Amino acid sequence: MERYRLFLTRLVFAVFALALTGGPAARITMSSSSSSSFVAAQQYEKPWQSCSTFFSPNMEGWAVYAARSFKEDELVELTPFFVPLDPFLTRLSVLDNIVFGFQRGNDAEVDPIDLNVVLLGNGGFYNHHPNPNLRYVQVIAREGDDVPHLVGFRATRDIVAGEQLYVSYVDDPDKTLEWFKERGIDTQKRTAESIEPNVLHLYMAKYCSKIYGGIGAPTWKDNILPILSSNHQERGGAGIILDPSSWMDLTRLAPFDAGLSDARAKVNIKKGTMIESSLGLVISRNFIRGTALGPIAFYWENLKYDHHQHLINLHDEGEIILQYQGPDTDWQSVDRFKGYTEMSVLPVSGSIGLVRRVGVGREESNCKLLIRPHKESLSKVGITLELIATHDIAAGDVLKLNILPSEFEEEYRLLHDEMEESGQPHHPGIFDSITEEEL
Repeated sequence: MERYRLFLTRLVFAVFALALTGGPAARITMSSSSSSSFVAAQQYEKPWQSCSTFFSPNMEGWAVYAARSFKEDELVELTPFFVPLDPFLTRLSVLDNIVFGFQRGNDAEVDPIDLNVVLLGNGGFYNHHPNPNLRYVQVIAREGDDVPHLVGFRATRDIVAGEQLYVSYVDDPDKTLEWFKERGIDTQKRTAESIEPNVLHLYMAKYCSKIYGGIGAPTWKDNILPILSSNHQERGGAGIILDPSSWMDLTRLAPFDAGLSDARAKVNIKKGTMIESSLGLVISRNFIRGTALGPIAFYWENLKYDHHQHLINLHDEGEIILQYQGPDTDWQSVDRFKGYTEMSVLPVSGSIGLVRRVGVGREESNCKLLIRPHKESLSKVGITLELIATHDIAAGDVLKLNILPSEFEEEYRLLHDEMEESGQPHHPGIFDSITEEEL
């Protein structure tokens, strides 16, 4: 029996990118979107180490671009991790601008539960387009203890390297402006529809993440593909252009799973190299404390002195706020800053949120986090996060960050329950603080 069903009555695909960039991408083509003759991935030994998509600043904002070509219906992104939350909790903060609708429970005797889901990866960063080249899909609903629930983004048509990747934020195109207006988002900022072939490799070299996160080839091959293929045969392929075996090239999946607290290096990384540059959400701890999202956030007390100083300076300079909206503000966004210790950083972009946090003295760390001001936008909710190698790191090695994990055990219990429900891969040691009796 299907235990999960995604619903698209309220599409909130990528507004965090827009909240940071100021609006949907204008459809401006810089050049022909033919593939570059220079293949930046030549440095990689295996396809799973290569770059498929990247998130980068462009013109007046940020956007996600294809680093290689994709066939129609191919999986462009398999979401590396997601956390469901109560809709009322997400509605009160800037989280309302990044979540997906999600419905749990398909039992005829029990009413389904409507939830909102925070995604890692690129899910919150695709810009809006009325004719998008991506669509959000439920790859598979969990069926049994060994099959994780998966969501992702599939191509609506063939895509060539250098094209910007888009989704549609609304079911009804006539409600697009209303959707942006409700969230106070400017619709005039521009990003390019494509990156010129002769500079694509430069963008890739700078912005392609060196982190591998999410499921790998064993789980896909042994647990996912058999069910997809069976369902495909039962439906006679109706509505599906590609056979499921063509959705994902197995060589582009790592030979291991790399879920929460178990993200790995894609390639050999030299000390001092930037592993990933992504965007973080500055949010009040009041909106994530006591939720399964808590262990993913960087609480004030777990951040370093230099992180504190950057956040203090940014707030004092008016660059960041702690966004709130609710019945008492007629759902208009306001700053509810009450103190620096209330500030938390939520790494909702890329895979930094999947990196294991070891602090000092537990396990030896091999990377550190830098916080940069986000100068590319007028947004006051986002900052740039950079993960930097502090040692030489070999491809396949687990990434270990020199920041202590959260110490709120009740949040780990909630996260543990969510991991059990969704079956997403994770490092079991993340729950070491919880005793067997508590579980």
